[in-house]
Amino acid sequence: MPKKPQQPIVMIHGWGTDSQIWQSLPERLSATRGQGCQIQTLDLPGFGDTPTLDEYTEASLVNWLAKQLPSHCYLIGLSLGGMLCRAFAAQYPERVAGLITISSNLKFVANEQYPHAMERDDFDGFLSSWTENSQTCLKRFTGLLAQGDTHQRPLIRQLRSIESKIDPLAGAGLLQLLGSLDNQPHMTQIQCPSLNVFAEFDALVPVAAAANIENTQIISGAGHLPHLTAADQLIEVVDDFFESQSYRLDKQKVAESFGRAAQKYDVVAQLQHRIGEELLNSIPNHQTPANILDLGCGTGYHSVQLQDRFPQSQVTGVDISPGMLAYAETQYPDCTWLCSDAEQMDLATGSQQLIFSNFAVQWCDNLARLSAELHRVLAAEGQVYLVVPGPQTLLELRHAWAQVDEGIHVNRFASLQEWKAALTEAGFNKVTLESNLVTEQHQSVRELLLELKNVGAHNNNAGKANHLTGKQQLKALYNAYENYRLPDGTIPATWEIISGVITKSSLPNL
Repeated sequence: MPKKPQQPIVMIHGWGTDSQIWQSLPERLSATRGQGCQIQTLDLPGFGDTPTLDEYTEASLVNWLAKQLPSHCYLIGLSLGGMLCRAFAAQYPERVAGLITISSNLKFVANEQYPHAMERDDFDGFLSSWTENSQTCLKRFTGLLAQGDTHQRPLIRQLRSIESKIDPLAGAGLLQLLGSLDNQPHMTQIQCPSLNVFAEFDALVPVAAAANIENTQIISGAGHLPHLTAADQLIEVVDDFFESQSYRLDKQKVAESFGRAAQKYDVVAQLQHRIGEELLNSIPNHQTPANILDLGCGTGYHSVQLQDRFPQSQVTGVDISPGMLAYAETQYPDCTWLCSDAEQMDLATGSQQLIFSNFAVQWCDNLARLSAELHRVLAAEGQVYLVVPGPQTLLELRHAWAQVDEGIHVNRFASLQEWKAALTEAGFNKVTLESNLVTEQHQSVRELLLELKNVGAHNNNAGKANHLTGKQQLKALYNAYENYRLPDGTIPATWEIISGVITKSSLPNL
């Protein structure tokens, strides 16, 4: 089964060159991603054979991209191209499946608030030299593209052999735009998965700029053009990014799946309820939190238990699924419910003294963003009581499916180490989590699959196999699972339970 993203990939170059700067990268990526992968290189207006624009502003370039790009695609942008891709992804989030930037700063020109960029005097000198003599300016720019790279000399020779077509007015317009672009406001608006690649010895975009951006990778030994001198490193991190999209959760599908399961959930979610009650009982009786958040409350099963346990507290049940909350309201009309994404909650900063979350936040894609949001919403000295499944969950089912085909049939869950790292990075002072294996027994594989469906926990990956599971596949799965059948005739289903308490101190981490 070939590895490939579901949408085409469009690559956009930076200033001073046209699409020739990509050299062999499109062909190498196409070979890596597999047969059928569509890769397109796009020349910016006035570069290559693309007609010029009347004006070169962020708005005009974003509008131009909107006319050129497919309705849904992955974007790979180099330097200025990456900055324009970010602006487009912020304005047209529904059209971008994923975004990769290479050597792209948030601001190309430094100021007092953003020092990790090119000095203003140096940039103004470039702008003046382009007006005076564009060829001399490009020669100087070529030197900076290669400066610091461990293969600097052969890279300069390679760059000088590339004869890019640049309209003089377009070159000036895009250079001025490069000096004024500011991606900082866009970063919170970008909804798609992203990867930001920096180079260790980049003379144009300091590697220190990577500290200002999430989801970064640093290519060692390279200058501004790592795809030319460290292509193997770059292709590896890009391929890992695309591979991770196969396991990316589709939150809309998650919400819909749990909404459909609402009526049957409490009957079949015996494991989830049992583990949740153990977590709830671990909360000390002497605590008197003013506000309690049941994050991922589902049917409200534990929200009501929390309210009974702490009658003086205000308990709010939060869930991403409108269907689950609609059911919860019919069962417990006196409770408070909020439909919200755990990674971006409509709650005031520091408003919750206790957050309870049982088998819920594993459906979040970005652990760093989730952890930061938990830290934001939680009051000082507050605590998070957490249960999530770990990566060994349903290992028998995962291994059995692997004998049938190469599709993605079982959700991937973060490890104990990944949770600890994300929570600590977010600022939590004490993270006390542990992992335990629990084995559930079922009469048949069909019974197991039906239970997973009825609790809404079947495969909700955005990149899962796009074909329906047929009778032959299920038969093969049942046969493969026979290897795990126990002496008493039942089949096991392992659950890795990651659970514990996370504390937010009023003091900063030391």
